[in-house]
Amino acid sequence: MTEIRGGPCEGLPGSLYFNPIINSILALFWSVDLSRSAMGLLSVMIREFYQDRTVLLTGGTGFYGQGLTAKILRCLPTVRRLYLALRPGRGSGGELRPVDDRLDGLFENVVFDRFRDEDPAAFDAVRSKVKAVACDMQAPGLGLDPACRDELIAEVDLIIGNAASVTFDEALDSAIQFNTLAPQELLHLARDGVKKPTFVHISTVYVNGRQRGSIPEQILAPDRTIRQLIEGNDSDTPFVPEAEIAEAQARCREIRERAQSEEQQQEFRREIVEKGQGREPSENRLKKLIDDRCRRWTESELSKEGMRRAKLYGWNDVYTFTKAMGEQLLVKNRGDVPLAIVRPSVTEGALADPHPGWIHGFKVTDPLVVAYGRGFVPDFPGAIDAPMDLVPVDIVVNTVLAAATRATSERIEVFHAATSGENPLANSRMFQYIKGYFEEYPFLNKDGSRPELVDWTFPTVAEFQRTLNWKYLYPLEFKQRLYERLPKRWASAQKKRRLSVLKTRLKRVQYFTDLFSPYTTLDCRYETTRMLALYESLPPTEQQVFNMDVRRIDWYQYYQKTHLPGLRRHELGGEADGEA
Repeated sequence: MTEIRGGPCEGLPGSLYFNPIINSILALFWSVDLSRSAMGLLSVMIREFYQDRTVLLTGGTGFYGQGLTAKILRCLPTVRRLYLALRPGRGSGGELRPVDDRLDGLFENVVFDRFRDEDPAAFDAVRSKVKAVACDMQAPGLGLDPACRDELIAEVDLIIGNAASVTFDEALDSAIQFNTLAPQELLHLARDGVKKPTFVHISTVYVNGRQRGSIPEQILAPDRTIRQLIEGNDSDTPFVPEAEIAEAQARCREIRERAQSEEQQQEFRREIVEKGQGREPSENRLKKLIDDRCRRWTESELSKEGMRRAKLYGWNDVYTFTKAMGEQLLVKNRGDVPLAIVRPSVTEGALADPHPGWIHGFKVTDPLVVAYGRGFVPDFPGAIDAPMDLVPVDIVVNTVLAAATRATSERIEVFHAATSGENPLANSRMFQYIKGYFEEYPFLNKDGSRPELVDWTFPTVAEFQRTLNWKYLYPLEFKQRLYERLPKRWASAQKKRRLSVLKTRLKRVQYFTDLFSPYTTLDCRYETTRMLALYESLPPTEQQVFNMDVRRIDWYQYYQKTHLPGLRRHELGGEADGEA
């Protein structure tokens, strides 16, 4: 009997999954309670579903994408082919590099180490099933060439839409293209598909915006904003995502045109000359400085416009706003495409798979956590007893792969990959784990001393901003202005640089506050009834491989002993002190 090897797949009898007759018989022995049956969550085994299927995955080089690729190759090795839609990279000289180069680089990542080390032959065998396709999520038709598009239309059984811009203050037009319009291009691909492919769209629980209380796993109203839902005013003019997109894009074009206008270019020139204290640089140098100032001004204005519109309608930021509109358009336009929407919460390092603590890139809370560990953040606004909804990345990966087996043309399936509904982690408790970790394994200052780690009081946003300004920022700015007027012997360049560094850090804290406080002050619980029913509908052997049971997470063991050491090892280049 064949065995599946590698991590959580090890020791599981392969023929158990690959024999459809046995599967049908065994399925009779795993009962599903009436509530789950009513929701249509029948016991269909994941491996049976994926056998001989062709999958298209976008965003394959990102956090979710790497986790999904590794899981598919190691635990679903009978897929026929895995297409990874990748944007061509650029060389050091700016030249385009073929996507196969990016694919080769992807397989050098640590997420594949365990599989590659434990079973090199199996790894090489499934590696040959992966094919990169050149794709541009910001281009019409995803930038696919006609031959490639025809191939995907003919071959693909399942589309997993993962690519997105997850930057909270992204330029509005870019966020719309990535998070709202690109998913519609994938939907068009699914509707044209010869095999009537299933479409799994990865969204976020935060499309529910500033709503409080218990948030069910259901589709967003396609014609309402979050503000309208919160205020309960059904008499308001219906929200039309298409009209909002057109208006927002027109506003973005105005901003870009204004940046190139003669009047604005002269303003940039004046600011640069004034900053140089009247010394005008050479014409070539001035042109580069103006171009840079123009780019930064444009990005700032587009970011501000995105945040303004998002908050106007009841969302936290441009990321959640554009993801929500993406969902609304999918619901309106899906036709008979089998569609499942998976909404993860704040996703952190792996609970177990591919190995405990694996993470790729800083996530929502991580920059703030590291800044606290270095002694830079003496307090932060938040609702002290509200949950910070964190979920390990492997729970998200497993939910996405399982969700595909439940999508039908009759209804849209929505699954929250979240923890606050069943196993909440309060902000205060999370902070104690953070402080406990850095007290035991501190970052050291250059002189070898330990940073001061103080207890957070979780003030309101207004209280925090007031304290930050009057206690830190205003006195520092006064001292800076004073130093500019003092003789150099009393205000050395070194002292001025030190003040500049401190001000940069304070501005960074303000930036964190603006970006992250909507999440630390939000008091709601994301229901996971359907996600857990999906998990419990699986046979025990598949529950081991595709764990989605957030109820069993031990937060101390996971967050303080697994995630924080993993973050330090994978993203900060240090030893994983305290890793379980």
